[in-house]
Amino acid sequence: LRITELMYNAPQGANYDYIELQNILGKTLNLSGVRFVDGVEFVFPEMVLAPGQCVVVVSNVVAFRSVYGFGVNVAGQYAGGLSGGGEQIVLQLPWPLEAAVMRFEYSDKWYPTTDGAGDALAVVDARVHPAAWNDPQTWQAASPSPGTP
Repeated sequence: LRITELMYNAPQGANYDYIELQNILGKTLNLSGVRFVDGVEFVFPEMVLAPGQCVVVVSNVVAFRSVYGFGVNVAGQYAGGLSGGGEQIVLQLPWPLEAAVMRFEYSDKWYPTTDGAGDALAVVDARVHPAAWNDPQTWQAASPSPGTP
């Protein structure tokens, strides 16, 4: 499971921010109870993610749907908000486990067009080691495409 796209400072406002995740394995993943615990707070409901499939968690479901429609797989709405200046994001296994699936920090200085100018921060290759997510070269500025690999 990898975080593959961040809209952390949407030009329309924070209600339009989102985080996209993708199952990069060749088998179905059970996301039930997987949780964001830093950056934003969210616990995935009972759900599975097929190989290659994407899902998004959003700041505001109604606002998100008004821009991206109903064809995107939305797991739900997170609490808190993504920092427009960059911050640490932590995705953990279900409680009571404390192991992080992913832990990285992004920065608005990496690609200025992702900081309120309309582009999303998108991973270049979701199969690289998770430690590389802290490296700006792992990311690129891209047109928002939530829910698509």
